Amino acid sequence: MDRKITINDVAEKAGVSRQTISRVLNNKGDVNEATRKRVLRIIEELDFQPSMQARSMVTRKTNTIALLIPDITNPFFSEIVRGIERTVRATSINLLLFSTDEDISREVSCIQLAHNYNVDGIILCSPRLDEVNLRKLIPSKRPVVLLNREIAEMEKVYSILVDAETGEYTAAKYLLDLGHRNIGIIVGPFHADSSVKRLIGYKKALSDNGVPLDESLIVHVNHQNDTIYENTEMLLKQNATAILAYNDMTAAKIIQSCTEMGLEVPKDISVIGFDGIPISRLVNPRLTTMELPLYEMGETIAKTLMKMINGEETHTKLTSVLPLLKVGNSTRAIT
Repeated sequence: MDRKITINDVAEKAGVSRQTISRVLNNKGDVNEATRKRVLRIIEELDFQPSMQARSMVTRKTNTIALLIPDITNPFFSEIVRGIERTVRATSINLLLFSTDEDISREVSCIQLAHNYNVDGIILCSPRLDEVNLRKLIPSKRPVVLLNREIAEMEKVYSILVDAETGEYTAAKYLLDLGHRNIGIIVGPFHADSSVKRLIGYKKALSDNGVPLDESLIVHVNHQNDTIYENTEMLLKQNATAILAYNDMTAAKIIQSCTEMGLEVPKDISVIGFDGIPISRLVNPRLTTMELPLYEMGETIAKTLMKMINGEETHTKLTSVLPLLKVGNSTRAIT
């Protein structure tokens, strides 16, 4: 077997130091142009492949970031991941992807594993982990971007949040303007931050329009979405004329459930989704939804983290993304 070419071999043939080779490899500007060209030519001649470990010892960077999301099968996250991956692909950054399956213990172990890999930064969506433990797990010396979570007074931590409160207020207000008064809402688990904010927006819209709150029209579901048929049936028994779903996948399941019950959307009940994932345009009837720029959010997350890794100023520690109402065919006015 041929011996593996090392940085020492390149330095010896080029007649320069190891440090000079490292500066050329890392595109540092303090190398004579003639020397740089000679080193690059020799690297090509010898087919030298610098190991990531050796490079990280010189640069103190691994050129690797970790991305932790709750569920890779959820189109909400897959669109964001696509934006992140395509952004980092254009650089020398490698991406480690962890799907935590909404499991807190797995989330903890994945964050610890990212530490062990000595990644340069972490992108983290942690809807279930409580703030006390999240603070303990977030590395103090590595940049972190949080998706849909905000932690105050922590250095090197940036957040990008969906304005769920305003989004849900807008959706509920739209239904109220269409004449609906018995508006059901399906949200995630009680302790999830997004569930809390959505309910605040929903309740405020009712209050602002003089509609009494009916707690029987509020339904919490687990992340598996395996009780949507029963939830829909229950809301219909409460005389709901419209249902707000906490994402487009849930809205699609509500429409399917109504079809199985012999009902028509929106003739018998109106449905609004949240996210604006591609399925919202494929469902029949086409969904009315609160649309988010998911791919662009992924781009923003990746660019922000890379800026933080490079020591650049991000100017703000928080970006709030406002969902926009996209009217489809799953809602109608009633008298």
